Amino acid sequence: MTEPSTVGKYRLLGELGRGGMATVFLAAAEGPSRFTKLVVVKQLKADLAAEFEFREMFLDEARLAARLNHPNIVQTYEVMEGDGKYLLVMEYLEGQPLSNVRSRLVRKGALPLGDHVRVLADVLEGLHAAHEAVDWDGTPLNVVHRDVSPHNVFVTFDGQVKVVDFGVAKAATSSQKTQTGVIKGKISYMAPEQALGRKVDRRADIFAVGIMLWEAIAGRRMWKDLPDAGIIHYLALGELPKLAEHAPDAPPALGAVCARALASEPNERFSTAAEMRAALDAYLATLDPPPQLRAVGAAVAEHFAEERARIRAVIERQLSQGPLLVTGELASMELPQLPSADASLSMGAPPPSAGAPTVAAPAALAVVAAPLGGQERSSSSGSTNLSLVSVTGADVPPPRTRNLPLVISTSATALGLLTLALVLVWRATQAAPPAPPGLTDTAALQSAPSASSLPSALAATAPSGSASASASVAAAEPPASAGPGKSAPPLAPARPRPVASAPASAPKPPAPGDIILHR
Repeated sequence: MTEPSTVGKYRLLGELGRGGMATVFLAAAEGPSRFTKLVVVKQLKADLAAEFEFREMFLDEARLAARLNHPNIVQTYEVMEGDGKYLLVMEYLEGQPLSNVRSRLVRKGALPLGDHVRVLADVLEGLHAAHEAVDWDGTPLNVVHRDVSPHNVFVTFDGQVKVVDFGVAKAATSSQKTQTGVIKGKISYMAPEQALGRKVDRRADIFAVGIMLWEAIAGRRMWKDLPDAGIIHYLALGELPKLAEHAPDAPPALGAVCARALASEPNERFSTAAEMRAALDAYLATLDPPPQLRAVGAAVAEHFAEERARIRAVIERQLSQGPLLVTGELASMELPQLPSADASLSMGAPPPSAGAPTVAAPAALAVVAAPLGGQERSSSSGSTNLSLVSVTGADVPPPRTRNLPLVISTSATALGLLTLALVLVWRATQAAPPAPPGLTDTAALQSAPSASSLPSALAATAPSGSASASASVAAAEPPASAGPGKSAPPLAPARPRPVASAPASAPKPPAPGDIILHR
């Protein structure tokens, strides 16, 4: 068996996705007594690793991710550099992006509004931790995620909520500064100031959560199928779709939270994510019973049980067998691809992110670890969730079956016919036997059976020594018994034969039934 591909102390098990800047792998750290811990390894592409700007962008993400340590933020373990390779090792999670969760569970009525709001409350908890992060010397990092969306929120099977993908996040310590007018993030979840290329702060992330809350209440996407240019136009005018028109029965308290989070002017929004979280907690306290994330995780696990089992089976196979390619190259993990967001709910994926590198990772059972700022293969979004690659091969038609006995019998018949034809040709090329002494070539057949009474093949292949066969082949005319309108089978042209002189004595009278030949 070929030795497994490794990077440092990690054994690569499969490819999770490829983006504009990096490739993401599922890997395992192995130790004594069959110790195995799954992680996600993000590797900067070799051609970009030689460029200073891309190296700094990659390391900026690593430095920022290393400073964010909170239960509602995906964890980064270490950064590795060697042989010209730059690697980021991150947390592995089993779960689903919120975009998939709400698509499947809302369609089946398994995600009540209270549970949805409970998830968003934890999103705000994670964002607040990122916004409040400080450097080692206590200097505020002033982190702004800039790409908050359902695709960058994960719900695990045990009920945890994680904010992922700080790949396009803005921080005070970033070595690469975003130029004025450059837009990073998803247009359909942007605050007006971000969409117009202006300076942003933490309140831009609050606006994005406000859009997610609007969609949770209305059960549809806010901007639906409106193109990016149209979204920017309405954001510039401060005109947003009215929640009351799409969800007239929305709880007033929840509607008020949503309206404040979506204020066009940043000063009119919640000042911090924690403040918005407190407003949502006040609404959740009025519900009986209050929503529990454990129940949300159980519902996700139930509705994605088949995909979860299939992915676990593939991981087990990779751990036991390693890469399948004899060249030692890493084989992609063939994992199932889940359905994309339900279009009927108009809560599918938003348009692609602008200015963000994309990762072609499908909406499958999630393996997340501070992903790339990438794009799901199952949608057109610029989402950054790291999902196990779902390669759904095309259906291969079964091979056509053959009737073996029929083939054998047909072949045998053809072979027999070919042999018979060769025998006939060989017989035709042989010289005819000489006529009896004293007889001429032109003798007529007197009492031979008619040509119509014998098969032509039988008459032609009769033993050359018999008188009847010689007469049949040598006959120059059809016998009288052929009757009018009937012709004898075709005969080979007679060859000239030497004429023997008659014996001195008179010929013996023929016996009855003998063939009489006339001179």
